Amino acid sequence: MNDESHRTEYHSRDYPVSEDMAYQVRVWRFERWGWYVMVLLVVLALLGLFSRGPLSSRDVHGSDGKVRVEYEMFHRHGSTNPMKVSVIGRPDATVELELTGKLLEGFEIETLQPEPVRALSGEQGMKLWVQTDAQGQASLYLTLRGEGLGLFRSHIASPGAASVKVDQFIFP
Repeated sequence: MNDESHRTEYHSRDYPVSEDMAYQVRVWRFERWGWYVMVLLVVLALLGLFSRGPLSSRDVHGSDGKVRVEYEMFHRHGSTNPMKVSVIGRPDATVELELTGKLLEGFEIETLQPEPVRALSGEQGMKLWVQTDAQGQASLYLTLRGEGLGLFRSHIASPGAASVKVDQFIFP
């Protein structure tokens, strides 16, 4: 293709069909950017921006390491996601876990394993007492169903241990 035919290809013309080539080039550019945005959204979705995946998975612990929470940061309304809370206490004793903040406003706890020795709920949140093993470790597995929309900030703590901040976002 020579330079002259390339130049005339992008000029507006009236015959055989009326064309505004400057406008057409802008439309093509817009379509190209639309494809880039679509591909980016698909890649982010596969990485877990809208639910489970590397961008969503969190493993946080208190500054002293006694409380650890593994959870998904991003949820969809109505979907379920797991949460694992681990705590270190005295061997073969009960240890208290306190769940406060917006966790109970945005989520419904569907399952709780193992069943706590004792549970108490109030205005500020929920207190659970779990049994530690011979090494002083206890784990609590929760299944959360997202029932709200937006950002929910919570704290999970144990008396005498640094609390853990848990941020979760529920998409529609």
